[in-house]
Amino acid sequence: MIKAVLFDFDMTLVDSSYAITEGMNHIARKEGLRILTHAEVMSIIGMPIEESWEKIWGRYDEAWLQHYRESFREKEYEGISLYSGTLPLLDDLKAMDIGMGVASNRSKVTDAVRAMGLEEYFLCALGVEDVGMAKPAPDMLLRGMELLRVSPSETLYLGDTEADMAAAVAAGVRGIGMTTGNLDHHELVKAGAWMTLSDISGVMGIVRRELGDPLSEKVS
Repeated sequence: MIKAVLFDFDMTLVDSSYAITEGMNHIARKEGLRILTHAEVMSIIGMPIEESWEKIWGRYDEAWLQHYRESFREKEYEGISLYSGTLPLLDDLKAMDIGMGVASNRSKVTDAVRAMGLEEYFLCALGVEDVGMAKPAPDMLLRGMELLRVSPSETLYLGDTEADMAAAVAAGVRGIGMTTGNLDHHELVKAGAWMTLSDISGVMGIVRRELGDPLSEKVS
């Protein structure tokens, strides 16, 4: 029986790709770095910020992150948009007493969750600074299940990256790959997804089906 759902944040609950692109290009313009395309930024969303900047620009400087936090973080939040199915899904899961949490490779993810007005839904919001190792290690998911007091067999995890699916496999939970990110169905399945969805609202069909609800939707 499903008792909890854990979510990645970027490109799973929200479309943050354009906000992150603008934020990274804000750094690029200030530091004389190469301006990035949206497609390039999509390819690194989900990585810890230090790793993503090193991959895309060839190096990482702590001063860049400090400047970003001081001068652009709030503007980034303004550019993030919820997927249309996010709030209805969270409302439905909350009404069913399904425990929910966020497990993201974003730093200070609690601030992002709060900025989007989602804090009332989540019993935990874990970022890279809250665990020993970021995804693809299972640390975040294991800690989330501990806080929600559920077992792997009672938990679903939604994410859009290879690291998300690898973390789900390592934690022993069913990983639902979201094609709203940079990977398609086949790539997510290859990465370990138990199932894939193109719309987050499809999660309710999975939950209802497992609970034996006669109104459950067909999920493929």
